[in-house]
Amino acid sequence: MKTKFLFFALILCSGFVFGQNKDFESPATTSKQSAILFKSLIYDFGKIKHESEAKAVFIFKKVSKKPVKITNVQTSCGCTAADWSREEITNKKKQKISIVYDSRIIGKFTKYAYVYVEGQDDPIQLQIKGEVLPPNTQ
Repeated sequence: MKTKFLFFALILCSGFVFGQNKDFESPATTSKQSAILFKSLIYDFGKIKHESEAKAVFIFKKVSKKPVKITNVQTSCGCTAADWSREEITNKKKQKISIVYDSRIIGKFTKYAYVYVEGQDDPIQLQIKGEVLPPNTQ
């Protein structure tokens, strides 16, 4: 009976420990624990108007005890641009990376941004997707 109780208590406690970051995703592209966690790794614009603002904001937080620096955010093509803080992140407040897509390009799209964190071998992959409607269908 004690063994079953201890097993149940262990399962319950592990839920509290691992559930603390339930609103943030661990990047699947890294083999080690990441120093930052994103709220979401994918942003779906759905259908958007031609030449409208197409800005995706990815929210993340630092989970490392040490300061963290994002050294680069590289996009997969010239139709996207990234904006992020170049400052070292010392607190655990939420931060953001913005990815802007050129919505003058009509049709479906799936693009990527690779977030390089100092001290991590593999970048974190972010994805944006959606469809830009032709001007006459708006």
